[in-house]
Amino acid sequence: MKSTGFPDLIRKSPFGPIQQHMEKSRLCVNALLSFLDAVSLSDWDKAILARKTISDLENEADALKAKTRELLPKSLFLAVPREDILDLIKLADDIPNTVKDISGLMLGRRMEIPSEICSSFLLFASEASNIANAAFDAINQLGELFQFSFGGNAAEKMQDLLNQLDGLEGQNDQSEVTLRAELFTIEKDLPPINVMFLYNIINKIGEISDRSEQVGHRISLISSR
Repeated sequence: MKSTGFPDLIRKSPFGPIQQHMEKSRLCVNALLSFLDAVSLSDWDKAILARKTISDLENEADALKAKTRELLPKSLFLAVPREDILDLIKLADDIPNTVKDISGLMLGRRMEIPSEICSSFLLFASEASNIANAAFDAINQLGELFQFSFGGNAAEKMQDLLNQLDGLEGQNDQSEVTLRAELFTIEKDLPPINVMFLYNIINKIGEISDRSEQVGHRISLISSR
């Protein structure tokens, strides 16, 4: 029988759509690193190109989210509740949305990262990307977990991935504290409006890490049912 594509993917594994979506999300966060590198060098032409990549990935993630909602009919029997899958994709969808917000705000204002905090700023963003990648690994593991009825070695491997995710998020929290402290020491020498937007961007990068960790928590909840 000829494959019908996306619906077949859902029937074979209800996690197929969220795996595809999370792939777009993590690529979006990885593209943010290229964007921030360009911003740190005030290379706005390169930043514009990176922003275009981010925008395209975010649009693709939106299309996948919409398609998932459309193709998860209430009548379709699934091994996990339909609502769990939709909640998971909603959490994951906040990631590319936030990345797009960050790049749009920084590009629109031609925001510069003060040299005194640039190293810590880029490290903080890089750690957020690592967390999104770890969340992607955990979602990918869901397929194997589903195949083995949520037991055996697949369950142990999943727990290891979730522990890794929590560890990375904890480390990122400490980096945020360090970055904020560094910004605090120089903020008196910067235009107040710039300082306000820098704190806003730091908050949003922290949101990327938080959402990625929440994806892990939702996976843990699904696995325990």
